[in-house]
Amino acid sequence: MEFKTKPNNEGNEQIMIAIITGASSGIGYEFAKQIDKKNYEEIWLIARREDKLKTLSNKLKTRAKIFALDLCEEKSFEIIKKELKISNKKIGLLINSAGMGENDYFKNTKLEKDMKTLNLNIKALTAMTKICLEFFQKDGIILNIASSAAFIPQAKFALYAASKSYVLSFSRAIRREFKDIKVSVLCPNRVKTEFLKKSKNNFTGIKNLGNENLEKLVEKTIKKMGKKDLITTHPSAKILLIISKILPHSFILWIEKVLKIY
Repeated sequence: MEFKTKPNNEGNEQIMIAIITGASSGIGYEFAKQIDKKNYEEIWLIARREDKLKTLSNKLKTRAKIFALDLCEEKSFEIIKKELKISNKKIGLLINSAGMGENDYFKNTKLEKDMKTLNLNIKALTAMTKICLEFFQKDGIILNIASSAAFIPQAKFALYAASKSYVLSFSRAIRREFKDIKVSVLCPNRVKTEFLKKSKNNFTGIKNLGNENLEKLVEKTIKKMGKKDLITTHPSAKILLIISKILPHSFILWIEKVLKIY
C-alpha cells in the first residue's frame, strides 16, 4: 500500500474519497482518470498490480492511495476496512470494476479459474459493498460494473454472464433498500480493453454486436450514475436489453443453436 500526496487540482475544499477496484486497467483505469477532474479529496486505487497502480497515480492530480491487493483473498477486505476506520473519511463514490471471465465451453475451463471468476465477480463485489456501507457520505454513490451479457444466458461465456446477472440483480435490489446511498449498475457492451483480450472473446452471436468506446462509455456513465439504476450507453446494449424483455431467453438460445453460432 502506498499513499501519494498531491494538491487539489482546482484549489477547492474536498471532503470525500472515491474508491475504485480493478483500477490498474480497462474500465476502472479510465474511471480513475475521469473522476480525477471531480471534487474528491483522495482516490483509492485497488488492484493486484502495484506497478500499474503507481503509473496511474502519477498521472492523477488528486491524491492517490494505492492498495496492491488480490480481492479473491479474504484478508484484502480486512485491510481495506481497517484503512477506512483509520482514515476517518467519508466515501463519496465506490466503483466495483474488478472482474474477469473466459470465453470457452464450460467443460473446457479449469475449475480453479472458474472459482476465481466467481470469487472476483460476485464475492469481492459483494464484500466491498458490505464493508464500505458504514463509511458512506449521505447520497454517496455505488457503481457496480456488470455487462450486457447479464441480460441473456450466454453459451461459451456461461460463468461470466451468470456472474454479471448476479451483479445486475443485486445492484437493483439494494438500490431499493438504501435510503442514503444511490446505487447504479453499468451494463456495457463489448469494450476493447485488456480484459477483452484475456477473455478470448470471439465476437460471435447476437449478444456480441457493437463495440463501446471506453472514454465515451465512462464519460456518459459519470453523468448518469446515481441518477439511474441501470445504465447502458451503447445502442446495441440498449437493443439487447429490449430483446431480452420481449423474447423468451430459450427462444434466443434456440435461434443461435439453429444458426450454429456456438
